[in-house]
Amino acid sequence: MKRNSILKSVVLAVVVSMVGTQPALAYLDPNTGGLLFQLLAVIFAFFSAMLLLFSAQIRMAFARVKRFLRNVRRKLFSG
Repeated sequence: MKRNSILKSVVLAVVVSMVGTQPALAYLDPNTGGLLFQLLAVIFAFFSAMLLLFSAQIRMAFARVKRFLRNVRRKLFSG
């Protein structure tokens, strides 16, 4: 019974998505796709390097925030 309702839901979703489509009227040539991929690769590499270089400082900042919140909780609920 449940499988039948899931199948009906999937068929309904596919039909609804196909009814409301319109042509894109756009063209993305292969060079543009390669340029976008290279740009995303550089951005990913930059943020990965920043995360690696500043990982100790990031960890310390999270530890400070955690310690601060622990002290606030202790002050609020101790008395």
